[in-house]
Amino acid sequence: MMGVQKRTLYEVNLSGLAQSIAQYETSKSSFHRVDGLIIGTGRADFTQGNVPYTLEYQGKTFELIDVPGIEGDESKFTGLVQEAVARAHLVFYVNGTNKKPEKATAEKIRSYLRRGSNVCPLVNVRGSADAYEFEEDRESLHQSGAGDILNQTEAVLSSVLGENVLMPGHCVQGLMGFTSLAFDQVSATTSIHPSRESDLVRHQRNYLKYFDNPGAMYEFCKMDAVAAVLKGKLSTFREDIVESNKAKVQELLNRNLEVLTEIVESHRSFLDQVAPEFEKCRTAINEALISFERLSVSSRCNIYNELFNSLVEDSDNIVEENFGEAADIKRGIESAFDRHSQSAESKLEKDLDLNLQTLVDQLEKSMARLLEDVERVQFGQQFRVDNASGWSFQQAGDLGWNLGLGDFGSIAFQIGSYGLAGAGIGSAFPGIGTAIGAAVGVAVGAIMAVLNLFMGKARRIRKSQAKVREKIEDVRDKKLSKVNSEVSKLMSSVRKGVDEAVIKKVHDLEVSLAVPVDVIEKQISMLSNLKNRIERMPYGSTTAV
Repeated sequence: MMGVQKRTLYEVNLSGLAQSIAQYETSKSSFHRVDGLIIGTGRADFTQGNVPYTLEYQGKTFELIDVPGIEGDESKFTGLVQEAVARAHLVFYVNGTNKKPEKATAEKIRSYLRRGSNVCPLVNVRGSADAYEFEEDRESLHQSGAGDILNQTEAVLSSVLGENVLMPGHCVQGLMGFTSLAFDQVSATTSIHPSRESDLVRHQRNYLKYFDNPGAMYEFCKMDAVAAVLKGKLSTFREDIVESNKAKVQELLNRNLEVLTEIVESHRSFLDQVAPEFEKCRTAINEALISFERLSVSSRCNIYNELFNSLVEDSDNIVEENFGEAADIKRGIESAFDRHSQSAESKLEKDLDLNLQTLVDQLEKSMARLLEDVERVQFGQQFRVDNASGWSFQQAGDLGWNLGLGDFGSIAFQIGSYGLAGAGIGSAFPGIGTAIGAAVGVAVGAIMAVLNLFMGKARRIRKSQAKVREKIEDVRDKKLSKVNSEVSKLMSSVRKGVDEAVIKKVHDLEVSLAVPVDVIEKQISMLSNLKNRIERMPYGSTTAV
């Protein structure tokens, strides 16, 4: 029993040891088999995010970023693609559909590049090992229309990206290139991970059926062209990075210049359209002032005439009622004048207020119409105009309401007035002539006084009334002759107020509308100068700007 038991344990231990050794050898043989884990199957595991890979080459570190495909609806990946491309100085566009790309795809690439980077197009030729069964199938990848697809791809991308961005393209066979490199030449074994035995390893074995060795596969797949692009960048990568960044700055400047130029041209067009509106506004303001001046002259003349007509009527009554009493006539006429002049003054004030309000209303309408016209040409800015109630027009201190009738006292039918007249006549004969003239005048006055005693009272009253009227008409003429100068004095004050409150605002508005042109033109000049200085910088270098 014991012997059998020992033999059984020995057999068990031996079996476990053999299993451990087998596992060890299996692990040892597959230790280097790490390739292919990140390669998708082409079904549901396509790239759904940015996947970075670090590359070490000749002591320098590079980063390869795999991004989602951009054909079709990739809206949920747009941010990821833009983020990756913004960091890249070289972009490989892989056409894996074996058909001409749509222009919309190229435009997407252009929008992602935004401020510029080089783009190298690749056409990934698909094909399993059976496609290369015959020797003539292994002559070139450009067979079966792959070369035509590359030409079409380059043409579409070039039309959108421009020749300065697009690099020469290449046809490659990615699957064959991978399987050719995933092979250990020393042990002559695959380095593809065992989990990919059913697909990648199988493709590798089948390719090797028709190609002499992995080297022949690598040469045929043209992945060396991609390597050559990367190696070409290696010697100039620092300069390329500088130039790429300079290109990004230049493109940003170009876009800003285009936008600013478009804005300034649009604004100049706007200013050309609104310029006539400002002239119409100024014309309307001037016409309002002319109308105000005309109304002021007309109303002032009417009020003066009304005053003197009333004064003439009253004077007739006063002379008739107080005939023979010079002092009473003088007081009566002066009192009537005071009464009528106060009424005239009140009317003048009301009339002036009315005319000023009419002027303000017309100015308001002119300004409102100007702003409506400015808005009509669709300029988006808002302008504030002070309310018309804030507009003040300083009235002249003395507008001539003192009618100057203080000399009515001279209308005193006294004998002395004739003596003064006689002295004036005798002054033609100096000395004694003057004395004689005065004496004659007194005598004449006395004679006239005596004659008046024999004249009818009614006739004498009419004669006195006529003299009073004549005096009043003289004053009327004097006042009417001063109307223009009075209104001119008033207009000086009103025009000053209009200039300060309205014309200045129209001018300021017009100037403010033109300010953006000057500001934008300065920005355009500054950006153009900066762009020119960057363009003159030596390749791969920068200088302070």
